[in-house]
Amino acid sequence: MSYLTLEVEIDHGKVVTKEPSKLPEKASGLLTIFQPDTSETSKLTPLQALDALQKYLRLDAAHTAEWMTTVREARR
Repeated sequence: MSYLTLEVEIDHGKVVTKEPSKLPEKASGLLTIFQPDTSETSKLTPLQALDALQKYLRLDAAHTAEWMTTVREARR
């Protein structure tokens, strides 16, 4: 069995593939719908997101500084 993932658009309930040439003549499949995140977390500023991440990872000031240094060095 093989799998094929295609980008599609939905227009008034009709699914239209952006690459119809890749579709087989006959097949069955599943469609996953990705919807924009409208939760409060999407409204966080970068600093609020960083603060939330630090709290989630339970990083104190010393561990936060060490983590930031690691990230900074990894980006070089």
